[in-house]
Amino acid sequence: MPNISAPPTLLPHALTNMAVIDDDPTSRSTTDRMGLDSSRKSADKNAPLSSPQHLPLPPRISGDITRTLHFFRPPRYGSPPRFLVAHPNGSGIKNFGTIPIVVPIRDIRNKEHRFHLALHSFKPVRHLQPLPYPLDLKNTDVIAIIHNSTTEILQRHVSSPNQITIFSTGLLKARSPIGSARPTISHPLQIDQTPKAALLRAKRHLSPVVSQHIASGTLSLRVINLYRPVLPRGVGISDHQLCVTESLTISEDDLASVEHVYPDRIGQTYAIRHAKGQRFWYWSNLDSTEGILVQVYDSLFGCDADGRERMVRGGSGFFRLMPEAWEESQEAEWLVVRALVVA
Repeated sequence: MPNISAPPTLLPHALTNMAVIDDDPTSRSTTDRMGLDSSRKSADKNAPLSSPQHLPLPPRISGDITRTLHFFRPPRYGSPPRFLVAHPNGSGIKNFGTIPIVVPIRDIRNKEHRFHLALHSFKPVRHLQPLPYPLDLKNTDVIAIIHNSTTEILQRHVSSPNQITIFSTGLLKARSPIGSARPTISHPLQIDQTPKAALLRAKRHLSPVVSQHIASGTLSLRVINLYRPVLPRGVGISDHQLCVTESLTISEDDLASVEHVYPDRIGQTYAIRHAKGQRFWYWSNLDSTEGILVQVYDSLFGCDADGRERMVRGGSGFFRLMPEAWEESQEAEWLVVRALVVA
């Protein structure tokens, strides 16, 4: 995944202290009770997919569902989990695996107003300006449009932002491995930044004065990702959905720190182990005017239901939504923009 840095956007008021996801083996047997319109499942499997007029309409799935998510499986022999980043697009070699587990995933649709970054670690955002399609991240004009729109979204939905610095812009694509007719996305559940990695990001992308204030606690830092499906205008996403975790249902014991070894530095993410009581959400039938903000780090702490101090940080991953009999008509793409927000 390409990383594209941008200079910080300064707001006017003063500073204040403030893996590979495989096909879902359960899809065929569970979709009938998950809001799948059975009248749309009778497409001719023998029709040539190369002819647009013969492409079956994708079934519309909404409501609470059960699907397969992929969770952390530790390395053998007790080795620390490590990911060697070998290519600028973010691909590489890891010494740990994933475990596919079928879990309930709740639908955000028609509940959008209930979610808040500082409580749930994610927030659905609507009425966004559609992005150019197809999306060319090598085009500087397109990058400017993405950065300006993301900055505006963060200003609107994050409390008291003073400085917003976008440090990464990339595309997550579904891909068809050789010999496979069905695309997969290589993104199991994870939290993009550990506290150590977030502070290293601040030191790398912010001025020494600001990063020093963050380290001392006189300024607060959030790391927030914006996920948007890349679609033609008027078309809704049909598969390879984004799943987000509800922060206070993911305990510290559920997290495994994974080193990301780059040629010039070492970063860290959290992989997520499966445990009882975890909550997962997706947003059904997303279109090009909708997206999801996910807070992956906050230097300030919140409290759980028992009054214990907890950091509000959310995980994300992708999962196969459609039944096995349905073939995608186009490659699934998601835009992810990562930003440092100082307050």
